[in-house]
Amino acid sequence: MLSASSGLGFIPRLELSYRTALAVISTTCLGPIIALLAFEILSRRSKQLAPKGCRKLGLRVESNLADQYDSKYDDGGPPDSHEWRVKSLWIYPVKSCKGIEMNRGSVLNTGMQYDRQFSFAQLKSHVPVSRELPELEKKSEQKWEFITQRQFPLLALVRTELWVPDPSSETYSPNSPEVLSEGALIIKFPYARNGWRGVFSKLVAALTGRKSESSFTVPLNPSPDVITRKGYTVDTMKIWMDSPMGLNMSVDSPTELRDFLGVRNPLALFRVVPGKERDVFKCAPRREELGWQPVIGFSDSTDKDKKYALHIINLASVRDVGKKVAREIPKFSALRFRPNIIMGEIRVGDTIQVDERGDHYFLGK
Repeated sequence: MLSASSGLGFIPRLELSYRTALAVISTTCLGPIIALLAFEILSRRSKQLAPKGCRKLGLRVESNLADQYDSKYDDGGPPDSHEWRVKSLWIYPVKSCKGIEMNRGSVLNTGMQYDRQFSFAQLKSHVPVSRELPELEKKSEQKWEFITQRQFPLLALVRTELWVPDPSSETYSPNSPEVLSEGALIIKFPYARNGWRGVFSKLVAALTGRKSESSFTVPLNPSPDVITRKGYTVDTMKIWMDSPMGLNMSVDSPTELRDFLGVRNPLALFRVVPGKERDVFKCAPRREELGWQPVIGFSDSTDKDKKYALHIINLASVRDVGKKVAREIPKFSALRFRPNIIMGEIRVGDTIQVDERGDHYFLGK
C-alpha cells in the first residue's frame, strides 16, 4: 500500500504480518550481532592459542610475491646490471606443509633457521605383522617413514605458525615452558567437528571469512624436562636414503589430522634432534677441507642421494617455465618449488656465484 506525505511524494509502506516482520527484524539486527560475537570468539581463541611470552614470526603485510606474475620479471634485471636483489624469503618449519614468508632470516650450517626442522611420518610395516608376535618382534618389523605431498596432497593445506620468545611481551617469563623450549610451533588444518559444534564452526567461518580449522601446539625445541613430561621418545625415521634419529612427538598429533590427510597408519610429528642431523657428502666439501661435515635437517633432496641446505630460485626462470605450461597452469607460482630464497633480478642463464667473506655470503655474477 502507498501513502502520500506532504512535500515528500509517495513513500512505500509495507504491510507485513507479525511473523514476517519479526523475521525481518531478527535477520537485520541479529546478523551483525552474531558476526561481532563470532569475531570476538575467534579473537579470544587466538589469544588463548598464542604461546605465552612469544611473538609470531612472518610478514604482517602484503607478500613480496604479490606481483610475481608481472611481465617485468620475464627477462630478469637489465643485461648490464650487477646488482641482484632478494625478492622473497621463505621457511617451511614442517616439511611439505605451508611455508612462512619472512622479511629477514638467518642462515645456519643446516640452512635457513627454523627451516624443515619438523616432518610428519607414518608407521609402516613392510611385512604383515601378526598380533601373536612378541612386542619386540613387532617393533622390529615396523618403521617410521616420512610423508610428503606426493603421497598426501592435503599436506599443502596444513598451515604453520612459528612463535619465538619475546622479552617485551607482557606474558614473558624466563622460566615459562614456552621460553625454555625456545618458542612454540602451532599447526593448523581444515577441520569441522560433528554435531552442533561443527555447524557453529562453519557459521563462524562463513561470517568472518575464515576457514573452520583445528590446531595443536608443540614446543619448538623442547628441553629435557619437557621431553620427559610430555613422553616424547627418540626413534629412527627413514627419509629418502637416510635414517636419522628424530624426536617422536606422536603424543601431540591429533587423530583428526590423520583423518584429514587420509593416513591409515599411525601418524607422528618428528623433530630434528640437535647433533643428529643428516650428513651431506655429495655437492658439499668434506670434513678434511672444512674441519666439519656439512649437515641438514629434514630438507628436501633433488634426488635420492643429493641434499641441499638452501634452495635458491630465480623469478625469471619460473616465468620462463610458466609460459610453457600456461594452458595447463595459468598461474604458475614460484612457491610450487618450495624455495627458501627467491631472486627477482637475475636473467635466465646467469650463473650465481657465492663469495664467502668471513661470516657473510654475497651473491653475484
